[in-house]
Amino acid sequence: MKKIWLSLAGLSLLWTGGCGLTDTPTELMRAPAADVNQQSINQAVMQFLPPGSQLTVPLQPEESSAVSLHDLTGDGSPEVIAFYKTEKTDYEIGVLVLSQNGGSWKKTASFTGIGRELDYVQYVDMTGDGIAEMLVGWGGGDGLNKELSVYSFHENNPQELLKQSYSVMAVGDLDGDEQEELVLIIHDHSNLTSKAEVYGITEGMLAKRTEIALEGNVNGYEAAVIGKASAEKKGIFIEAGMGAHSAMTELLIYEDGQLHRPLVAAGKEIDLTFKPYSLGSEDINDDGIIEIGIHTQPPGTDELPMAEVPWISSYYQWRGGTELSHIEDHFQSQTLGFNFRIPEKWKDKYTIEQNPDPGSAVVHMMYYGQNGENKATLLTFQAMPQAEWAKIEKSFEGKQTPYLVLSEQNKQVLVAIQPQKPGHLGGQALREYNAMLLTSDEIRHLFRKLKRPI
Repeated sequence: MKKIWLSLAGLSLLWTGGCGLTDTPTELMRAPAADVNQQSINQAVMQFLPPGSQLTVPLQPEESSAVSLHDLTGDGSPEVIAFYKTEKTDYEIGVLVLSQNGGSWKKTASFTGIGRELDYVQYVDMTGDGIAEMLVGWGGGDGLNKELSVYSFHENNPQELLKQSYSVMAVGDLDGDEQEELVLIIHDHSNLTSKAEVYGITEGMLAKRTEIALEGNVNGYEAAVIGKASAEKKGIFIEAGMGAHSAMTELLIYEDGQLHRPLVAAGKEIDLTFKPYSLGSEDINDDGIIEIGIHTQPPGTDELPMAEVPWISSYYQWRGGTELSHIEDHFQSQTLGFNFRIPEKWKDKYTIEQNPDPGSAVVHMMYYGQNGENKATLLTFQAMPQAEWAKIEKSFEGKQTPYLVLSEQNKQVLVAIQPQKPGHLGGQALREYNAMLLTSDEIRHLFRKLKRPI
């Protein structure tokens, strides 16, 4: 639940509970200026919102807010921008812009767009004049394409520089000229066609520079991100859902004003990045280059239904042409909220076991030797209710069970339980097992909290 609704009457009240909610309404506002009074902003928004209005938060990007501060006119003073819906219609979203004049806030602009939800809001200098434009994506609901409007503000009047439909979008510097480009992915579900379009400033106008056809026989495109595909080249990483148990990542490279699909061999469709479920591309190892995520099935799980497989997230970098190079593996538990990087010394000698119950709070990382003839627990992750933790901790200490507390959040305590030495292993298997055990420092280094989808 990323979308937040806030009634006008409750704007000055504390918020409690719910995904994505903040403690106070002032925390809705991002990037506040040090010399701007937060209370005056709250009062101004309350004053100028139409009666019966409710503030609404953009679905994307993740850090978006219902009320924000940005300098839209280039005069050095930020404007307040608020997004809202009214009770009159489900298909209209309002935008309120306030400017400070003589120590008080005045309404300088107010307009509406057609949409059931606010899909995207970003403030980016798209024209190269040093002043941010407002990018607003109006959404019609699940399965429908959205519509992007790019607004520039001159003398406090919004001017629409671009209006274009899209399925997913991304903004970033594609060609290294320190000027942002806009990428729109457009999927026509009825005609099973898709394309990617690049927009940028051309002869003083925001215009389309190039486009390329993409795979049209997909369920839909789900995300796009711009970043380094290699040390020398920028790329666009696009995630697509193919069916109930299939997804893929499309990589586009922008060179000499044109888009290319390097992972598609001549005369062939993409097959390098197929995966059972969507897995977003990201810079998983913090080297500045984005990796493509592809699921790997742990050994010994072939008989499990796909939904019960504890999939490993394997990440690859593009090496030019149609080549991908494996970087590292991770196990990511949405249920327990953690990301564990698989250590190199576990390679080809481990598997993962977990209860198929969606509510299960235990994951076992297992030694897997001799094709499964030798198995033993290497590490166990378990989430426990915070209210019961004191009792469980005493039990661990009484049994001399080694453990680490990794995180405490959402009234849960997540611990890593280190194993006692197994009595059933011997010889080469025991030597392999012992070499794979992790120290407390190694566990902490490999662990990180997983940013849960909202």
